[in-house]
Amino acid sequence: MIDWLQGFKLEELLQPFIEVLTLTVAYYGVLRFLRSTRGGGLLRGLGAFLVVTFSLYGLFHITLGVPVLLEIVKIVGGAIILIVVILFQPELRQGIARFGRGGFLLFLKPDVGSTEVATKVARAAQRMAKERIGALIAFERGVSLAPYYDNAVPVDAPVSGILLETVFFPGGPLHDGAVIIRGERVHAAACLLPLADASDALGRLGTRHRAALGLSEETDAVTLVVSEETGQIAICASGQLHRQIPFDQLEERLTGLLYPEEADSPGLPDAAEPAEPPASAVKEGGDS
Repeated sequence: MIDWLQGFKLEELLQPFIEVLTLTVAYYGVLRFLRSTRGGGLLRGLGAFLVVTFSLYGLFHITLGVPVLLEIVKIVGGAIILIVVILFQPELRQGIARFGRGGFLLFLKPDVGSTEVATKVARAAQRMAKERIGALIAFERGVSLAPYYDNAVPVDAPVSGILLETVFFPGGPLHDGAVIIRGERVHAAACLLPLADASDALGRLGTRHRAALGLSEETDAVTLVVSEETGQIAICASGQLHRQIPFDQLEERLTGLLYPEEADSPGLPDAAEPAEPPASAVKEGGDS
């Protein structure tokens, strides 16, 4: 037995294990990422289509012989990778943008500030919600938001409730854009953010909500929205929109998302479904 084991090199014994482990981790990471995006349903549909197609092809090929279909499969097979890239283009873009979130790159992340920032923003958002003042605030985290504030209006001032309420005061020149916060400072205002694709859930909501969701889909930023139509507050994180955040929970949830290591509880529950606003409370077209 010992002589038999000595005939194998250590690398020959470890190679299959390393390969299986690497592929398992890679598949798990891809599937977990797609599950959190709109690509999950597309992946299931594509998988079901391929299983049915190749099952029927195998059945016909064994029983009847289908040389024409065999040639078609050979021709199309080389383009499958390109088809997958086209179908999952938004998800691939999100995955590349979020690649730097891993623990081994934490030292590259910018300063996200202190919990006082969440407190100041939450209190300002509550006051604006009571006055029906629309607002859109984005918090930069690991993924840089430079593409969205490079052409915006630079502010570079400490975060304060007065500043935020002044920026979003109705009729002001910066009212319709987004504010981006880096660390403990308001970095820029009047920022244009990417819009999420229209869906049934967002059809009644306005541009602010779509922009907040769109940014959270493409980056790891946390966004906060105050609706000027309903006075409701929403938070977007990891491509999920959570509406009707109670005033007494806003600061705790915002702190949990921005500073999870210092929070007593997570910012937003993963399994909980976002509450739907009453139909009577949402005006047609939403807030702009």
